[in-house]
Amino acid sequence: MLRPRKRMDIQLAKTFLEIMSAGSFQEAAKRLHITQTTVTARIKSLEASLNCRLFIRNRSGATLTPEGE
Repeated sequence: MLRPRKRMDIQLAKTFLEIMSAGSFQEAAKRLHITQTTVTARIKSLEASLNCRLFIRNRSGATLTPEGE
């Protein structure tokens, strides 16, 4: 019997990829034309659905955790 797959929201995936590319939540928000609060909410939602932390956040930007890689 096949298990149903969870589907990832495309906006969450795009946000994740943009943070990786930009190196920060703030720059990703600018590039996506959304607020930093929205970026943070999307990543929190993605992290909750995957049950892991994807980024280490600090003043200098965001880097991937081992789980995020």
